Amino acid sequence: MRSVCVGDNVIDYYVNNKRMYPGGNCVNVSVHLARLGNDSVYLGNLGDDPMAGVIQRALDANNVDHSHCEIIEGGTTKHCNYNVVDGERSFVNVVTGDKWSGPMDLTEDKIEYLKGFDVIISNCNAKMQDEMKKISRLDKIYVYDFGEKEKYHVDEYLDLVCTNLDLAMFSFPHVSEEVIQKFAEKIMAHGVVNILVTMGSHGQYLINSNGIVHGEVKYVEAVDTMGAGDSFLAAFVDEMMRQGWEKGEVLPQEKIVRAFDKASSYSRDNCLQGGGFGYEILDQETA
Repeated sequence: MRSVCVGDNVIDYYVNNKRMYPGGNCVNVSVHLARLGNDSVYLGNLGDDPMAGVIQRALDANNVDHSHCEIIEGGTTKHCNYNVVDGERSFVNVVTGDKWSGPMDLTEDKIEYLKGFDVIISNCNAKMQDEMKKISRLDKIYVYDFGEKEKYHVDEYLDLVCTNLDLAMFSFPHVSEEVIQKFAEKIMAHGVVNILVTMGSHGQYLINSNGIVHGEVKYVEAVDTMGAGDSFLAAFVDEMMRQGWEKGEVLPQEKIVRAFDKASSYSRDNCLQGGGFGYEILDQETA
């Protein structure tokens, strides 16, 4: 499978223990797709500061092609700061620097480049919602992660990104199946074929016109849950593609069950390492 993740890159900094990791949803997912054996590409703007260099080295180390990224002169890399205790993180703040390198414009040459992929993945943190209709016009499997913030779940935002969308992922606190079903009906009305809802330790749901499927979490004593959602999404997409996922397909229950099983195992194992994918930034890399 040829996959491309379009959008964000960041440095995740753990304030309380002074550890740093390359990250961002699209960087994380692209790395996991590569580790799962796919021809994986990351496409996004990069700064020209030392931390952008760290991100590029991490991508290289994980066999993720980033050759079509644009380097923004004077561009700075976003830092997301957290405290992490017993594997769970709490948000502190975001620092974008004097000239944040993102978001990226999808120019004609980039759209032409995207035509060469089987699946295109992006997310709300890319801040590229105004560009997403260009992707929705392509005859490619299109996946989008809406995260957990309510501002990305409102109709005005959904109208920008949901057209021709094959899989929409949302993160929720624990709610009832009835609430999830009602929410999914709203999302499908915007043109989404399949909706994936993750709820941390309470498992996940896949909802489409065939019905609703519930998946279970595989528990582990986590070192770090930072990359849990991104690793789950990557493994789910990978398994679906291996099962012959086609553009516009309403995913059947038997395929979903197999993908949930693989994704839960993969996400569980990823929680046994730090950061989004276990690549820690050492002091000498920032010198």
